[in-house]
Amino acid sequence: MNSQLFAAAAAAVALGFKLEQASASIQSPVGHLEPFGGWLPGEPIEERQDVPGPEDFYTKYSNADNGNGRPVVFRGAALRMPAMKWRSDKYLLERFGNEDISGVEWNLKETRAGGNVEGMNKMRDFLASYNTSDIYMVSQVPKGMQDDVQFLPCMQCGGYLKFLDVHNMWIGRGGSKSVVHYDDQDNINCMLDGEKRFIFMHPSYKNRFEAHPNSPRNQFGWVDTALDRSIPGYGAFMGDIDVDRMDLIKYPGWRDVKWSYVDLKPGDCVYIPYQWYHQVTARPGRSINVHIWYWRPKRFDSKSCQADPSLSPLPHAAATKVLEA
Repeated sequence: MNSQLFAAAAAAVALGFKLEQASASIQSPVGHLEPFGGWLPGEPIEERQDVPGPEDFYTKYSNADNGNGRPVVFRGAALRMPAMKWRSDKYLLERFGNEDISGVEWNLKETRAGGNVEGMNKMRDFLASYNTSDIYMVSQVPKGMQDDVQFLPCMQCGGYLKFLDVHNMWIGRGGSKSVVHYDDQDNINCMLDGEKRFIFMHPSYKNRFEAHPNSPRNQFGWVDTALDRSIPGYGAFMGDIDVDRMDLIKYPGWRDVKWSYVDLKPGDCVYIPYQWYHQVTARPGRSINVHIWYWRPKRFDSKSCQADPSLSPLPHAAATKVLEA
């Protein structure tokens, strides 16, 4: 082979190698086929070692950022709740085994299509099965357990208790993963046992996230079952992505989405403002958390704080009785 042919062949090989590298780069963006969030480093949310008073909570967190709110974690805020005793299955069975529960779902890795587990009506039914089954509890806190769960001082005046929705409990054997979604209510979520990571994305992504739902034109995997009854599951959520293996080629919109996070440990509580997108993953091992959903007051009711300045811990059931009186 003469020198010109050799040089041409070498150049062709080099060009092919560069094209292969470029192709590999295009096909494998940062975080591709990695767990949710792998495309960018996350930022930790604010942590506090105390719980602010109701007005500070409303101003600095609930109504911050032009009404979008700001997530914050209160480390150790639930440690004095009687519900911290729920960390033993034996304790739950002996004290609350006969309590009615309202929901147990299939699939620790949430799909919203698994449906409810039949025959799970009592706490004892769930405790007998969950450690060896692909199930987890999402139930309203049973009546007999409500006094063990207390509202944090930041909610106990100002108007929050006038707009309560439900308080739920989640129990699983660990390893559960939620879909990416948002809620229409504010949420204070307290970890009683185990550990979970909460990942958050700002509501400013709404137009991008939800454009062209149920369509290949959507770059995030957003589905809305109300628009297409043939889609399995319920509600609106990122139903077409796999949070364990993010396909950033099929869903390239995620590549520049910024996210924040908190790792919740027993006794910690996190505030999640409404319409903040989030995804939750439980570490291996038994986990229990409880949350209270409520609609945020449009204005802070300062008069209610003047009437009750003590802000002592208040059980959910007691607050409900006050509101019903």
